[in-house]
Amino acid sequence: MQSMKQFLIYCAFVLLITHQTVWSQSVYFDEPVVLNDTINSSAEESYPMYSSSDSTLYFVRSLHAQNIGGVRSGQDIWYTKQQPSGEWAEPVNNLETLNNRNNNAVVGISQTGNTLYLLNSYQSEKKEFPGIAFSFGIDQSWRQPNDINIPGLEEKMGNFYGIYVAPTEDIAVASLQIESSKGMEDLYVSEKDLQTGEWSELIHLGEMINTEGYEISPFLSEDKKTLFFASNGHPGYGNTDIFVSYRQDTSWTNWTKPENLGDGINSAGFDAYLSMASNGKVFFVSNRYGSSTDIYQSRIISREEREQQMASRVIGGPGTGVVPEQNRNDEESELDEETRALLEETQALLDEFKRANNDGDDTYDSGSNTTEPEKTFDENTVYFNLNSSELLPASYSDLKESMDMLQENPNLYVEVVGHADDSGGKDYNLKLSIERAQSVKKFLLNQGVEERRIITYGKGSTQPITNNSSPDGRKQNRRVVIGFGQ
Repeated sequence: MQSMKQFLIYCAFVLLITHQTVWSQSVYFDEPVVLNDTINSSAEESYPMYSSSDSTLYFVRSLHAQNIGGVRSGQDIWYTKQQPSGEWAEPVNNLETLNNRNNNAVVGISQTGNTLYLLNSYQSEKKEFPGIAFSFGIDQSWRQPNDINIPGLEEKMGNFYGIYVAPTEDIAVASLQIESSKGMEDLYVSEKDLQTGEWSELIHLGEMINTEGYEISPFLSEDKKTLFFASNGHPGYGNTDIFVSYRQDTSWTNWTKPENLGDGINSAGFDAYLSMASNGKVFFVSNRYGSSTDIYQSRIISREEREQQMASRVIGGPGTGVVPEQNRNDEESELDEETRALLEETQALLDEFKRANNDGDDTYDSGSNTTEPEKTFDENTVYFNLNSSELLPASYSDLKESMDMLQENPNLYVEVVGHADDSGGKDYNLKLSIERAQSVKKFLLNQGVEERRIITYGKGSTQPITNNSSPDGRKQNRRVVIGFGQ
């Protein structure tokens, strides 16, 4: 038995390295941890911004009783300092010159740490004006903010917009909807003329970045070549995921195709507001475990470190994404649970390797037949073969019903949620569920449905509708569920 385990571990690890090569990613992150209750409250936390110069984390609290004006007023800036022990001090919002009854947030910190850039104009406390401002200070004693004029911000449509100002204080990336936007909030950039001090008109970052959905919470690297942002318009694990794209030249309109940061950072919930500090600390917000957003911390790691983490999953160590099968009978229990999990993980990686190296033509089915399982529930559910994201011919009648529903009700939007059985590990199942949802989305787009009406999710194997202990149960869990909303 032990020699079989060792063989499976070796095979799984070798296949894992191949798997990582197939799903190449240019930036890797340590497993994120949620900050403790000192920082995260029952209210909404967002906009984390870390100052390396004095180990201070600025963030926003919304719907909090201690905000200026109370729960129903605007959001306040809070801050906390990280102690030498690594613990965080109790956050406070005693920033009298920076907080008022409007929405306040730190959207940029200078390299020296003595200048904060702030969301919104400070010309009036009675009415909120779109814009940004800056304030000088030391030891949290900040002067009255001065407004900055960025042409185009005043054209903002709707209630939502955001800005990030680089530490060099000459680049601002804005998220807002104006008449020229492709969808909802799009990303734009404004450059500061260092001689005159004036900021340029907003420059649209182009259709490689912007979609008919929304792009929000931009963050630009120190070299101004790497852009992180959140979007619900690019393929993701949930409704809003964090992506990275790379600037191709000196213009602001030529970017690489955005890459999803993966299931370490992203979840089936809302993930956004990623920021980085010069010391490698990474912060972002997510509501993956509740209705309110909390702040998470991570760090950038090497590919080798990420491979070691993935290997620990394969060999059944901490963080493994393999879900043991339940309710086995005695005949199925010849192998112990750890060995069976290793075998399933190895087989899943092998299946993925075959599929990827045959340009998506996966004819290897690990014993499953090629017919769609009998549909016993939800009319708007379509099914998939093992390790496949290709639509089955039998699914087209169900998709036609969805098309008819959308054509008859032009105000409806459609949610396309992909699922997988538990045959593979967490990363693999999430990717497969996303690909299945994207296959349905592609079909709907080809039939003329507008992209803005389609929301895609990937749930991996986290929401089975029946037990995975039998082949028939696993067939029913390999599905995409299509729902409608207004």
